[in-house]
Amino acid sequence: MLKRRRKIDYYNKNLANPFFHRRRKKRLNFSIGWSGKRKMAALLVLILAGGLIWLIFSPVIFSINNVEVRGMIRIPPGEIENSVWQQTGEKKFIFFPQRNIFTFSKKEVKEELEKSYSFEKLTINKNLPHTLIIEVQEKSYAFIWHEGERYYYADIDGYLINEVNPLEIKQKKYPIIDNQGEEKIIIDSAGGLGKINTDENHINYIVGLSDKFLAGKNKEGETGENSEGLTVEKFIIDKDANTVKIALVEGPIVYFNTGEDQEKQIRKLLAIKNETLKGEFKNKSYIDLRYGDRVYYR
Repeated sequence: MLKRRRKIDYYNKNLANPFFHRRRKKRLNFSIGWSGKRKMAALLVLILAGGLIWLIFSPVIFSINNVEVRGMIRIPPGEIENSVWQQTGEKKFIFFPQRNIFTFSKKEVKEELEKSYSFEKLTINKNLPHTLIIEVQEKSYAFIWHEGERYYYADIDGYLINEVNPLEIKQKKYPIIDNQGEEKIIIDSAGGLGKINTDENHINYIVGLSDKFLAGKNKEGETGENSEGLTVEKFIIDKDANTVKIALVEGPIVYFNTGEDQEKQIRKLLAIKNETLKGEFKNKSYIDLRYGDRVYYR
């Protein structure tokens, strides 16, 4: 019996040559799939990131080589610079050197400086690639504090700024506060001069009196109705509570009550001086204004 031969359609494009098919499969085995490309891309990113981290945190390329201190008047700039250089030797996050400008901590050095000094304003800027710029605005002197054998300039908040030579005091236009009671200076453990441990309102009261009496002039620098020839030598605080004593040049010591109005007490003082004592005013040892409308003197 004869078998029927199958007709082959040579023009059918869907037919595949089995030999070529095997070769194509073999060739595909050597190509890189999507997962391989992702791995190569991830590896490239890691290499670039590592290089960038090395570039940024390298202690050589972005090292701090220059520190500029601006705005200093009383404090030597070298003291600020020394604090900054000392911090560059520290580490950040355990292993990053702070000598690198990116890892240098502005917050840490600011906190350290404010332990030792009193600033009105302190800003720290990084000027790439190698410079730190420290801009400072120092607090103004408010008064001179005398305790023991030493005199200090202090700001309105009671922070000691620097020591002053007693021989220079008479040339200064700042009120002198003479502490004749217990020691009030708290020594700064960080090496600063320290702070005066007294009531802030007490200091403000003294500065207010000084504005009216210091050098026989009022706050505007002109002879005022409150002065009338009365010139303050110094302000005295001691163990007497709520009391400020004024030692007048060529006059008695005057006791003021810090809980009472300044102007009212000053008017009482002027009335006693001009109407009651007159020429005897300078010969009195003290005048006490602390008790309401009553005035005591000797």
